[in-house]
Amino acid sequence: MINNIIILLLTLIFFCSCERVKNKGEELVELSKTEIDKASKKAWDNTVDFALEELSYTEKITLKDIYSSKGIPELKLVESIQINYPLSFYSCYFKYKADKVDVLKFLSDLNTAFPDISDSKYQESNGKEIKKNLEFIELKMSKLKKEISFFFEINSIEKVEYFRCNKYPHANYLAVDVKNGTIYHLIEKYWD
Repeated sequence: MINNIIILLLTLIFFCSCERVKNKGEELVELSKTEIDKASKKAWDNTVDFALEELSYTEKITLKDIYSSKGIPELKLVESIQINYPLSFYSCYFKYKADKVDVLKFLSDLNTAFPDISDSKYQESNGKEIKKNLEFIELKMSKLKKEISFFFEINSIEKVEYFRCNKYPHANYLAVDVKNGTIYHLIEKYWD
């Protein structure tokens, strides 16, 4: 009888130990999956960051390079630059003096192949698109920040009016210095 109890006790201990080992094994598998997931995401993020930072480049640009010269309002270009990203995506930064009403009318009158996803006319905005773009440049593309430093002047302007007018394939965002009429114009190409 004592032998049976000992055998039963050993069997019970054995099964309990196996269950603990099994549970510990499952925990280790889940932990490994989580760590592999984190490492993969970090590697992907680093690859994307590297591609953006190292494969992007800048060049000079005018509004005539984007829109045909027909209808472009009279303006005095102060500064401009285009950042070309991988995959044929770009952002253009302009600083110019022009009549705000003329510029907004020009943007509203632009033709688009997709009126369903385009604005029919300009709209006032809160400027979040411009702010988000500048934050992105600061965080992910610090090497290019210096080249568009003129656009960061928006952050120190006392009174700014913001507008947007998206006409596929371009998103147009404007920040207008109310005091002196300077227009900061961001044009982004939509992803196709």
